[in-house]
Amino acid sequence: MSVNRTNIWELAEAYLAGTLPQDEFVALKLRLSTDAAFATEFYEATDLIRSATDSGKHKRFRAMLRDVHQQQTAVQKEKKAKLVLFSPQMWRTAGVAASVAFLASTITFWSLKPSLNKTESKYNTISREVTGLKIEQAKQNEKQKKLEQDLVDKTRKVTPPPSDIKTTGTGFALSNNGYFVTAYHVIHDENGYGDSVYIQAHDGQYYKASLVTFDANADVAIMKVDKAGFRFGKGELPYTFTQSKSVLGTHIFTVGYPTDDIAYSEGYISSRNGYEGNKMQYTLELPVGHGQSGSPLVDGKGNVLGLLTAVGSHSEEKTYAVSTKAITALLHKLPDEKNIKLPKHARIAHMGREQQIEKMEEYTFSVKVYKK
Repeated sequence: MSVNRTNIWELAEAYLAGTLPQDEFVALKLRLSTDAAFATEFYEATDLIRSATDSGKHKRFRAMLRDVHQQQTAVQKEKKAKLVLFSPQMWRTAGVAASVAFLASTITFWSLKPSLNKTESKYNTISREVTGLKIEQAKQNEKQKKLEQDLVDKTRKVTPPPSDIKTTGTGFALSNNGYFVTAYHVIHDENGYGDSVYIQAHDGQYYKASLVTFDANADVAIMKVDKAGFRFGKGELPYTFTQSKSVLGTHIFTVGYPTDDIAYSEGYISSRNGYEGNKMQYTLELPVGHGQSGSPLVDGKGNVLGLLTAVGSHSEEKTYAVSTKAITALLHKLPDEKNIKLPKHARIAHMGREQQIEKMEEYTFSVKVYKK
């Protein structure tokens, strides 16, 4: 199901007026929870409409713009230069609308200033924060839940928890029985842990996961899917984990989830050490996006060299990855009953890149952290 209205202003007005049909309301909620760019634009539209409506001038301002547009069109048809005179009422309306627009822009700037300052940092984690839909039509909740359940029954897929997404990242399998690794900051940021963590596997299914152990300094977390008998795919993992750091200039690639669709990028190791000389990291020439924290770093022979954690400032354009040394060190601290045996052979070693990516997709997935 998709949102039928292409005009975001029309959609925002219908949403605020409470006139959206139930199917469009549900589709809007789903899109806002998964499309951060759309959500930002949508909420900016609703905020501006609310401000204009509160001032009592929004409708008159739009009518004024239509009148001006009609006058300008007539001028163009006559191919004569005319001066369009605003009436005193039109000037007053335009002044109020301009004030509202200035106020909205000022509020938006100051609300975004903390995140802008954070972006200027030289070391920025690359999980993806997602703004959830704040439901204002409480009396429609029960109908909405029923429609969502009907949608689930039709698609035969498990729905995510009935709460907002806090952050998203990427994870990949350590073994085929549910153990996986991701970046620690994906599940724990400066505001603490999320209420629940789910993975969305390559087939679209959601599975709840629990934390096994972590190393906050290395930014590595080991987790396990809660479902009994769970397996990521058929057979053993198609890749291996290196026991030592790779050499400068090694060509590498990664697959991850900057959006709901898996993405591929490739590059090379530009420094054997990471941020500020961190020996447990690599510095990479590798284009990545937010949401790819925890993605596997793989060489052409099918060896996992580490996982992605952060990017540098815009001036540096560097990407940082934690080496597998941090992962194996964490595995060695696990009790015997949670012993994880890493694969010994890379089945994708002699495959072409397209086949390697296809195999990696089965064991790489989106990690989604929810809050109440």
